Amino acid sequence: MLLTVFISWLLLYDPLISTAPHASNETKCCDVSPLLIFHDVSGQLTLNEVKAKVTDFVAAGDNLSFGYQKGAYWLHLTLTPTSVGQWWWVFDYPSLDHVTLYLENTTGILELHSGDTVPLPQRAFVHRKLVFPLVLPATESSTLWLRVVTEGSVTLSYQLLDNDTFIAHTRYAYLLPALYFGLIIALASYNFLLYLALREKAFLWYVLFVLGFGIGALSLNGLGAVFIWSEILSFGNRMLPLGFTAASLAAILFTRDFLHTRQFLPSWDPWLRRLIVLKAFALISVFFIPVQVALIVMSLIGIMTVFTLTICAIKGMLQHAPGARLFALAWSMLWLGTVVMSLRNFGVLPSNTFTVNAMQLGSAIEMILISLGLAQRFNRLKQQHSVIQQQMLQTEQRRVAELQQHETELEFKVQQRTAELERLNQRLQVLASTDTLTNLANRSAIYQQLQQARARSLRYQRKMALFFIDLDGFKQVNDEFGHQAGDWVLKEVSKRLLLCCRQSDLAGRLGGDEFLVICEDISLPQQLTELHQRLQDSLNQPYHYGEQILSVTASIGVLYTDAKLTADTMLEYADKAMYAEKQRKRTGRLAAEH
Repeated sequence: MLLTVFISWLLLYDPLISTAPHASNETKCCDVSPLLIFHDVSGQLTLNEVKAKVTDFVAAGDNLSFGYQKGAYWLHLTLTPTSVGQWWWVFDYPSLDHVTLYLENTTGILELHSGDTVPLPQRAFVHRKLVFPLVLPATESSTLWLRVVTEGSVTLSYQLLDNDTFIAHTRYAYLLPALYFGLIIALASYNFLLYLALREKAFLWYVLFVLGFGIGALSLNGLGAVFIWSEILSFGNRMLPLGFTAASLAAILFTRDFLHTRQFLPSWDPWLRRLIVLKAFALISVFFIPVQVALIVMSLIGIMTVFTLTICAIKGMLQHAPGARLFALAWSMLWLGTVVMSLRNFGVLPSNTFTVNAMQLGSAIEMILISLGLAQRFNRLKQQHSVIQQQMLQTEQRRVAELQQHETELEFKVQQRTAELERLNQRLQVLASTDTLTNLANRSAIYQQLQQARARSLRYQRKMALFFIDLDGFKQVNDEFGHQAGDWVLKEVSKRLLLCCRQSDLAGRLGGDEFLVICEDISLPQQLTELHQRLQDSLNQPYHYGEQILSVTASIGVLYTDAKLTADTMLEYADKAMYAEKQRKRTGRLAAEH
């Protein structure tokens, strides 16, 4: 019903539909000579140079839509007012870049400018369309020369209106777009709120489609250049292809989600993904390629996109995809409007209010139908959610009954598992701090114990000692007798260390054939010497591996400290002391050999 009223209002009350594309004779303002037109391909001719070529002008005819053209178009006609008053020259198509009007009569030549790339202060009259106020001397002929340069479609339909008609015309010229953009804002806001509530991407793609289409429409009907991007007119000329290209990209994303093409149209879904890549590339290219090329790409790709999506909708209907029928009807409306406007842009169809606004009218119908489809989707989601909630409630009730039935068994099992886990945790703690081969403390446990021993020594002002032990000849044992013999040696060394150490000492394996003994509370140097000697004597005793005697000895580095050094530094110094001991023994052997 709302849609029927909207279309009826447009057909009955929009003055553009009821007026011809030439000067209106109903106003009885002037005697108008036939309109002549000339195409300056170079776009460089001045007014005087064009006057010299007046014989090259031809009759304009009824169709003033020339598609995408290079250069400048010149219009020429003569007006003779029949009464005194204010007159208005109006170009119906707002998306013309720069129009210069030269009004020539006995008072001289008046030069006026307008266009969607002309700054507002420089325009002859600020209006969403291209408007020129004309003050014509009564009963005296005036000559109009109009120069039109645009990178968009050259659409030159115009009206010559008296003041009262122009006021009425302006009222409707702003009311219709206001209704259209009010519809866009309402649909975008409503569906964005649904997206925030449901987190369904289809609603988000639809909102982006509506907003992109709105940007393109703002540029197409001149409102954007007046109210929004009036300060960036050089870039604002790209808002038309930018908005419609972005809208077509969002439309493809919306279609994939709305029709569930991955499920219902698996053969078409890959093509839609490729089309998304193509659209994204076209959207980025809008910022760099010439505006006219961007507009041509927009028109061609717009027809292709809407046609493709309409076919997808029909295929979806055949596959019984949810909402496909309403979707097909909606996109057919937009497809029809896009085709009509694109054919007008290329000059195939005449330019009038229907062809100029065909895509906006089709998009209004499409947006309403798609919004109804999304509303159906919302209701279906609510129903599904209600069913799922009911199923979850029944499932939960069954689970509660089962839990109550097995509660006693579970409690018993939990107790068993808890006790078992405690034993396993204790075992893991032992394994995590124990060297698996020697059962001594491993490197991690050594470092932790060293930190604690250092802290105790600092607290009680007691000295401590580190014995850094490295086996000499261990590599030869591995090479000659194998790793099994090497492992036996490491185990034997571990046993001897434990026998030599005091109960308060900690013996551990750093790794490989390196061991460390941490001794706390070494108050007398004599204690250090005795322990060192005991370790040296024990570790240097022969190692009887079966019938073999293994040549293994130990180099022991000793660090005796008050624990003011850090743990890392203490390990470093003990390591250096061990290497110094190795070097001393090596030097001694070389001296003995010589």
